[in-house]
Amino acid sequence: MEEFDMRNFLETIEDMIFIVNREGKLLYTNTALIKKLGYSHEELRSMYILAMTAPDKMDEAEKAFGDMFAGKRESAALSLVRKDGTPLPGKTRVWHGKWNNEPCIFGIVKDLSKEQRIFPSPSLDTPRIHPEGSGMNWREKPGSPKDTSCELRGKDISKPRVLIVDDQLFNLKLLENALKEDYIVMTAANGVEALEQATGKSQPDIILLDVIMPVMNGYEVCIRLREMPETRDIPVILLTALKNEKNEEYALQLGVVDYITKPFSLPIIKGRIKNHVEQKKYRDRQRENSYMDELTQISNRRKFNESVAVEWNRGRRNGSYLSVLMIDADLFKKYNDFYGHLEGDNCLYKIAQTLKLNLKRSSDLVARWGGEEFACILTDTDRIGAILVGERLRKAIVNLNIPSQVSDVDRVVTVSVGAATMLPSDDNSLEELLQKADLALYKAKKSGRNRVCSA
Repeated sequence: MEEFDMRNFLETIEDMIFIVNREGKLLYTNTALIKKLGYSHEELRSMYILAMTAPDKMDEAEKAFGDMFAGKRESAALSLVRKDGTPLPGKTRVWHGKWNNEPCIFGIVKDLSKEQRIFPSPSLDTPRIHPEGSGMNWREKPGSPKDTSCELRGKDISKPRVLIVDDQLFNLKLLENALKEDYIVMTAANGVEALEQATGKSQPDIILLDVIMPVMNGYEVCIRLREMPETRDIPVILLTALKNEKNEEYALQLGVVDYITKPFSLPIIKGRIKNHVEQKKYRDRQRENSYMDELTQISNRRKFNESVAVEWNRGRRNGSYLSVLMIDADLFKKYNDFYGHLEGDNCLYKIAQTLKLNLKRSSDLVARWGGEEFACILTDTDRIGAILVGERLRKAIVNLNIPSQVSDVDRVVTVSVGAATMLPSDDNSLEELLQKADLALYKAKKSGRNRVCSA
């Protein structure tokens, strides 16, 4: 890309961009940075990057830029200072390159001031209970590192999500600018970041993946994606300068849905993305239909088994608790025999829909386990949280006030709940968690029913 074309392109980017030489002198700043900091083009032309950092952070900034020039790190959390002296918190990511044939680094600065206003730091680091949440881990705070979906808040979640993975800044920003009107755009500068985003709670609907990247190349990323149940169905388009037929053949063997060589045409890329996203939507609808229990219109056991395996693996990676509830409609056979199968089916439907309604988080799941039994997955939920959710669900069923003349427990239909919690690791297993939940349910039924017991 010619320097003039590059300048024009940089001016279209909403993030702050700077280019500095090895001495840290500014060679270029885009309009977004000028507006954010309040300097003029002329003032910045003679400045050094360290002059725009907070005085008390100067040593830290100098070391960070030294490491970035040396290739020891690619990003740093650095606060810049506006012309009026007010701080501008930001995160800087850099790429090496040349400007007028002079070695330099290209920096892109993400403004974090809005995020700090949305998620202010608490004045006291004390445990907090979320009574309206569905068993959220007591000590989890909004905006914590585990909350990988926070960057997508405030965006139109009805749009498909596209993850762009490329270690070259200009490819990354070019594609982001071209796609941001029609998609929620997520970006990653390397394979490790790509896997973190792909396995997060806000998963992409499609991935545009570069092949030649440091640390982990695109082929290895594809292999990792296909190995994990939660990511194996995400379509991947490879964007690469490798035009050899063997490279394309190998990529298709790994399961990529498309292979596009550079230089690429943006209209063609947008068309292919649209086609693959529409195909994925269709497959997702077909899959969801196969996951639905026909009688109760909630998830079936197959969906539960696949989802709990995914959440177990996620909990093991993130070091977060996973809880399971087993729920049984008390003395349901007697109810079914007395009132008839139609009333019995209606009763199960009401129970299922009430359980679903009273799970507050989208990450939680209730499924029909079989017969009159149901099972719930509670992510990021410790033992106390699981018991609280179980008790809320038990009360919700009682409050349905479904009459029962044959119950030995109450005059209305009730449920017994067994709760189990584990911190997934190599020292335990998902099977153990499910067995504990089943034992807890047995304990609840033996203790008199219409109660919650924990293993």
